[in-house]
Amino acid sequence: MFAASPRPHAMTGWPRHAPAFESAATGSVIPYDMAAKFRITGTPGNLLQDVINVSTDGVFVAVGIGYGFEEDRERPLVEPDAMPTFLTASTFKVTDPVVVGDLTLSQLPLAALIEGFRINPKFADSGAASDNLPADRVFGSVLQRIKPPEELSFLFSIVDSSTGREFQDQPAHNLASLGKSNGERPFRLLAQPFYFAPRSTLRLQVTERSEGVRGLLFIVLYGYRLLGVASCPEPVLRQLRGPPQCPVETIGNPDARIVPFDLVSTFQLTGSKSNQLEAEVPVSGDGGFVATNIGYGLAVEERDVTLQVASGTTGDTVNLGGLPLRRFPATALLDGMRLRPDWLRIALKDNGLLADALPIALLDSLFERLNRPEDVAFRYALFDTGTGRELQNQRLHNVAGLGIADGDRPFKKLARPMILLPRSTLRIELEEVYGRGKLFMVFQGYQLLDRQRVSA
Repeated sequence: MFAASPRPHAMTGWPRHAPAFESAATGSVIPYDMAAKFRITGTPGNLLQDVINVSTDGVFVAVGIGYGFEEDRERPLVEPDAMPTFLTASTFKVTDPVVVGDLTLSQLPLAALIEGFRINPKFADSGAASDNLPADRVFGSVLQRIKPPEELSFLFSIVDSSTGREFQDQPAHNLASLGKSNGERPFRLLAQPFYFAPRSTLRLQVTERSEGVRGLLFIVLYGYRLLGVASCPEPVLRQLRGPPQCPVETIGNPDARIVPFDLVSTFQLTGSKSNQLEAEVPVSGDGGFVATNIGYGLAVEERDVTLQVASGTTGDTVNLGGLPLRRFPATALLDGMRLRPDWLRIALKDNGLLADALPIALLDSLFERLNRPEDVAFRYALFDTGTGRELQNQRLHNVAGLGIADGDRPFKKLARPMILLPRSTLRIELEEVYGRGKLFMVFQGYQLLDRQRVSA
């Protein structure tokens, strides 16, 4: 990535910013996101705050705001305070040896079958699923209940600490000001871009309103950084272009040497929370690359749950409650599974117990996996390895920084194009949170051909 300079033009009406303009000509403009992070406890009325610090090497211009919620959806299959009652009702003792694969569906809490459950990824490679383990450990940690995601409700306010200015007259509700927390909305554009001087701070306060909902909330201001200057003549900076290798402003200027192009990076998500992944995306030596948008998506291996019916089974029906977990694919137990909501009337009898005469033909259609593209969650960071610059102040939640995971949103448009020189690289760091499969991250833009010999 390299310097992008304002297009020279008359400075009529901006005499006070002439020195800043001259400094801007030698600075670098890079897309940049600044995030605040809050630990949501599920206690209505709880007040949280975080501070975003602007670095000393340039100004930050915010053009939009978005947010995302990384919910803690994992729960013990049986809560600790309910464990004694559950074990007594199930005729288990705390120290009774239990093999996970031998457990039948009727021995699991019905709520877990409806909401979803899985084997804790921490025990996936340890052999715990096939070992004899104490009953309280199996139901308390080896097996997990996966609760459905919930919509988050909170009030927030923003204050520019360096000037003392507030950005609203009273705390605003998240749905009213920012939209849904799952990213199913365009990022909110600010009515006017606002710049923050070097060493300034932005204080954000959040008041919780949702009870029992826990997780991490990310509020992201996205925009760009202008390095090497102390003030920002915003009307001037709206027209920027790079040096001859990679001119940025190309709309309306057709050129046979400029072609649409996507840089694609892939990651194999394992489903292990906090697992660290890294990849570098090289830029071709034929010419520079200009990224204007970012998109992503998860390709899952399977969506259905196909059971292994025991050999020797006779008749056209099966006792659903008597099916052991070993009959389910191991990948389904790792992904998590549940009874399909639309099939509950078939899976359950009138008394709320599992059906004891379910037609075998319906068995493979009864369950669904929880590993869905729309539920993938991860944190990411982008680095320009050519210049050593980070493109955000901390790792961002995917929904907060890029939008909803199922693709039902506009692609994230960078506030300023990201310009990469020939033979440079873009490094992506990923921290897994939830989901398993092949993740694609795509940087959409255009390639500038045969410009490597053009001098700046």
